[in-house]
Amino acid sequence: MNTPSLPTELAAHLTTARFGRVHEHHAELPSTNDRALAWLSAAEAPAVDGALVTADAQTAGRGRLGRPWSSPAGRDLYASLILRPGTAPAGFGALALAVGVGLREGLLRALVGADLGTDLDKEIIASRLALKWPNDVLLAGRKLAGILCESRWRGGSVDVVVGFGINVLREREQFDPQLRTTATSLAAELPPGRCPSRAAVLAAVLHELERWIERFFAGGFPAVRARYEAHCAVLGREVEVEGPDGRREAARAEGLDDDGALRVRPLAGGASMRVESADVWLKPS
Repeated sequence: MNTPSLPTELAAHLTTARFGRVHEHHAELPSTNDRALAWLSAAEAPAVDGALVTADAQTAGRGRLGRPWSSPAGRDLYASLILRPGTAPAGFGALALAVGVGLREGLLRALVGADLGTDLDKEIIASRLALKWPNDVLLAGRKLAGILCESRWRGGSVDVVVGFGINVLREREQFDPQLRTTATSLAAELPPGRCPSRAAVLAAVLHELERWIERFFAGGFPAVRARYEAHCAVLGREVEVEGPDGRREAARAEGLDDDGALRVRPLAGGASMRVESADVWLKPS
């Protein structure tokens, strides 16, 4: 029996008002973010708010700071969502944190609809889904999803591409050897045969992204911070942060400012510091 294509199956699952209702799918792209950015500025029929770009495979997928994102064909989700909010809200730089909340809530929504066994099994999975500041979703301490937000300004208005990758169907042995200790997928963590389809996961994620991004645009990071902080894997933990000279410094993550910046206190002593965009590494518990 033929498996429905991602666009066909997604259309049957969608519950959103806008997100994903206009959908462009490709068998292969260099990068869904690059295609979405080009669609934004197209001379004819530019992308509308909520338009979605997906691909079965990426040849040049990238994450934060230009790092490559592993993108094998047909196993995972590679998606970019186009947002046209007009005027940027206060604290706009924290958008990736709101997206993280939406991804986590969407993954939970997808898992609730999956046959995972008992309610306790679902609670265990939920307890292992965490947010790593500023742009990752972890499952059982390993990277499950990543976020890359890119913006284009038109005078005082902004257009945004929200790119995200979610490891869905990849088995542990299908990860590159250097990623097997740091990355995971839904299929690798769930009982055999219980992983929801890529389309079911994407539909659930789009539903929650629409809800949480709307809250963020209405009220900035304060509108989503309680949910973010409740599931943030970094707060209260020892971390290493990258200084201006590129060296790592040990610190303790103390909290988040109202604009989403991470506040840390060096273990060597001294005043707390704001971390706005530098890398942060978790120390083992």
